[in-house]
Amino acid sequence: MDDLVGLAVIVILVVVAGAICGLIALVQLNALKQEVAVLRAKITHLQTHKSISQSEPQSEASTAQAAISITEPIAHKAQPSLTSQNASPPVINQLSAPPKKAKPAEASAIELLFNKLRAGFEENWMTWIGAIALAFGGIFLAKYSLEAGLLSPVMRLSLGGLFGLGLIAAAAYLHHKRIVFEGFNNYIPAALASGGFITCFALTLLAYSSYDMLSPTVAFFALAIIAISASAMALKLGPLLAVLGIIGAYSVPIWVSTGSGNLFALLMYIGFVSLSAALVAHKVQRIWLWYLLWVGHIGWYLVGFTLLKANTVWLMGAFALLSIVGLIAIPRLGLKLNVIEHRPHSLKRLIKVLPDHALLLAFIAPLIFTMLISHFDMQWQAIGVLSIVLVLFLVLKNSRWDIWQGVALVISTLLVLGAERTHLSPNLYDDALFVFKNEYGLGLLLGLLLTAFGLYYGKKQIKRLAFHITGAFSAFVMIATLYTLIPNSALSTAYPLWAVALFVVAAILIKLAQHNTTLFQRFTYWVGANANITLAVTMLLSDSGLTIALAVQVLLISVLIKRYNVPMPHWPIKALVAALLLRLTLAPWTPSYDALTVFGLHWSIVVYPLCIALFFAAAKCFDSSKLKIWLEGAALHCLALFITTETSYQLVGHYPQFDSLNFYEQILLTCNWLALGCVYLHRAKLAGTLAKLYKVAGFALAGLAGLFAIKTLLDDNPLFESLYIGELPIFNWLLLLWLVPAGLTLWLAKLVKPINAKATPFILAVAGGFILLAINSFIRQYWQGPYIYLSKGASNAELYSYSVIWLVLGAGTVIFGHLKNQLLIQKIGLGILAAVIVKVFLIDMANLEGLLKALSFIGLGLSLVGLSWLFQKLRSRVNPV
Repeated sequence: MDDLVGLAVIVILVVVAGAICGLIALVQLNALKQEVAVLRAKITHLQTHKSISQSEPQSEASTAQAAISITEPIAHKAQPSLTSQNASPPVINQLSAPPKKAKPAEASAIELLFNKLRAGFEENWMTWIGAIALAFGGIFLAKYSLEAGLLSPVMRLSLGGLFGLGLIAAAAYLHHKRIVFEGFNNYIPAALASGGFITCFALTLLAYSSYDMLSPTVAFFALAIIAISASAMALKLGPLLAVLGIIGAYSVPIWVSTGSGNLFALLMYIGFVSLSAALVAHKVQRIWLWYLLWVGHIGWYLVGFTLLKANTVWLMGAFALLSIVGLIAIPRLGLKLNVIEHRPHSLKRLIKVLPDHALLLAFIAPLIFTMLISHFDMQWQAIGVLSIVLVLFLVLKNSRWDIWQGVALVISTLLVLGAERTHLSPNLYDDALFVFKNEYGLGLLLGLLLTAFGLYYGKKQIKRLAFHITGAFSAFVMIATLYTLIPNSALSTAYPLWAVALFVVAAILIKLAQHNTTLFQRFTYWVGANANITLAVTMLLSDSGLTIALAVQVLLISVLIKRYNVPMPHWPIKALVAALLLRLTLAPWTPSYDALTVFGLHWSIVVYPLCIALFFAAAKCFDSSKLKIWLEGAALHCLALFITTETSYQLVGHYPQFDSLNFYEQILLTCNWLALGCVYLHRAKLAGTLAKLYKVAGFALAGLAGLFAIKTLLDDNPLFESLYIGELPIFNWLLLLWLVPAGLTLWLAKLVKPINAKATPFILAVAGGFILLAINSFIRQYWQGPYIYLSKGASNAELYSYSVIWLVLGAGTVIFGHLKNQLLIQKIGLGILAAVIVKVFLIDMANLEGLLKALSFIGLGLSLVGLSWLFQKLRSRVNPV
C-alpha cells in the first residue's frame, strides 16, 4: 500500500501544478483579450481620421499635424509634409526615421523546449487532469472494494483490469477514427491510454505486493509487458505516452525483485527495454526521450557491476560493447553502419562531438576501472582488446570520432598496467624471453599494431591528423609505459629489443616526413621521430634520463614549430611541461632518487640546471606569446627547486625534511624562498594572464619564509642558544640569517607597494628589525667569536663599539634623508641618534669616573654640536632661502 500512497502523492502534485498552470493561462488569456480590444479601437480611430483626410483637403499645417498624430500611435514612417523644406533638420529626422527597437534576446534550447511543453500543457491541461482522474478512479475503485469486502480479490482486480483495458481500447478507437485530432497532437486518446496503463500498472503491483497472487517472475514480466505496450502505443499517440512507457519499463526491476541476483536476466531485460525505447524515441523524434533512455540504460549498467562475479565478466563486457553499438553507432551510422564520413574536422569540432564522447566514457570508464581493481585474466584481456578494436572500427566509419584513437591508446596502456599488477612475479625476469610474455609482450604488440594502424590509414586519408598522431606516438607511449614498469636489473635484457623498435619507427617517420605530406603531418612525424630517439637514448641513462628526455622534447617541439611556422595549439606543450614539472617537483622526495647520479654527479646538480636552460631556450622560440611566459615560468620553477633542494643537500647530505630542519637549513630556506617570492612578484608584472598565479606563488613563498624567520628568531636564535655561526667577521651565517633577508624584505616592500600600499610600512618595519639584528650581531661576533649568545656577557670595548657604529650610521641616515629630501628617513636617523645618546648615558658612562667620564661627556657634546651644525648646512643647501 505504501507504493500506492506514494503514487497518489505524485499524482496530486501533478494535479495541483496543472491547476496553477490553468489559472495562469486563464489570466493571460483575459489580458490578451483586453489588449486585442484596445488595438481594435485604435485601428477604428485611425481609419476614421484617414477617411476624413481624404474627403476634405486640409492646409499644409494641418496635414503635417495629422502626419505626426498618425506617426505616434502606430510607430510607422510619417508622410512628408508640404512644408518639410522649411522644417529644421532635427524635425525631419524625427518624422522620417522610425524609432529603433531593441533586438529581443534569443531564447536557449532549454527555454524553447520548456515553453513548448508549457504551452501544450496549458492548452490541454483539462484533458490530462481528466486522464489522471480516470486513473485515480480505477485505483480508488480497487481500494474501496478491498476495504468494503464487496468482491473477492480476483474479481476486484479483474474489474479494475477491465476498466484499464477499456480506457486503452477507447483511446485506440478514437485515434483510429480520427475523431478528435490527428498525428501527435491527439491528446485526448493519449490521455485515456495513459490512465489505462497507469491503472493496469497499479493493479499488477497490488496483486503482487498486497494479495500475493503473483510470483515475482510473473509480476516482473507482467509489468514489463504493460510498460513496453505503453511505449509501443506511443508510436501512434505521441511522445508523452512514451515517457510513461519508458519510465515504467526501466522501473520494473525496482518494483519487483526476484532476489536471484541473475545478472544475465537483468541485462537482457534492460537491453530489450532500451531497444524498444530507442525505436520509440527514433519514431517520435523527441530528444528528451533519448535522455530518459540514456539515463535508464546507463543506470542499470552501473548497477550491474554490483552483481559482477568472476564468471560474468564476459557478460558485462559484451553488454558494454553492444551498448556502444546500439546507442552510439547505430543512431549515427544507421542500422547497417553504412553512413560513412571521412572528411577531416578541426580539433575544436572533434572535442565538441556530444553526446557521443560522454556516452563512450560512460560505458568504457567503469569497465576499465573494474578491470584495474579486479584480478586480471584472459576475460579482461579479451574485453580490453575487443574494446580497442570496436573503437578503431568506429573511427574508420566516422571521422567525427577521430579523437577516440586516444581512447584506444589509453585502454592499451591500462591493459598493460593491469597485467603488470596481476602477473607480478619475482622469477619472471630469470627468463630472457620475458620481453615477449605477459604485459611486456602485450604492450609491445599493441604499440606496434597501433603504429601500423595510424601510418596506414594516415597515408590513405592524409588530412585526418589523428591518424598521423596515432602512428607517430603509439610505440613511444607503450614502450615508455613498459620502461616505467621494468626494474633496473632487467632493463639490460629488454633494452636492445626496445631500442631497435624505437629506432625503426623513428626511421619510418623521418622517411615519411620527407615525402609529399601536409605541414601538420610533417611536423607530427618529426616530433614523433624525435620522441622515439630521445626515449631510446634515455633508457641508456638513469631514471633522471627520462626527465632530461622530456625537457629535450619540449625544446625540439618548440624549434620545429618555429622552423615550420606551425599554428599548433599550445595546450599539448603546456600539458607536457606540467607533467615534467610535477616529476621534477616530486623527484627529490622519491626514494629511488636518493643516491642517483648522472655522469658521476648527484642528479639534481645536472638535471635542474639543464632543464632551466632547455626551458629558457624553448621560450625564445615563441616571441610575444603566452607560451613564452609559460615556459619562462617553468624555468623559474626549476630554479626554485634547484635552490631549495641543492643547498640543503650540499649542507646536510639530504633534501629538506620539513618536519626536522636544523638551524642552517632554516636559514637557507628562508633566504631561498624569500628571494624566489620576490622573483615571482617581479615576474607577475610581465606575466599577463598568469599574473595572478605568480602573485599567489610569490606571497606563498614569502609567507613560508616569514614563518621560518619567526621560528629561527624564537627557537633557534644564536643570541639565546649556543649555535656555531662561523669564524670570519661578516662572512658567516649571520649574513644569511639577518642581513640578506633584510635586503630581500626591502625589495619585497617595493614590490608589494603597487599591490597593497597599506602593507608596505609593516614590511619596512620587518626589514628594519632584520637590519638592527644583523648589525648588532656582526659587532658581537667580532668581539665574541663563533658563539654570540648573550649569557657570555660583553666587554666595555664591545659596548663602546655599538655606540660608535650606530652613531655613524644614525648620522649617515640623517644625511642621506636630507640629500633625498625624505622626511621619514631623517626621522629614522634622528631616532637612531637618540637611542645612541640614551645608551651612552645609561650604559657606556655608567662605570666611568674622573677624567674619563669628563672627556666622554665633552666628546659626546662636541659630536652633537658638530652634527647639528652639519645638519643646518645641509638643510640650507637643500632648501635655500
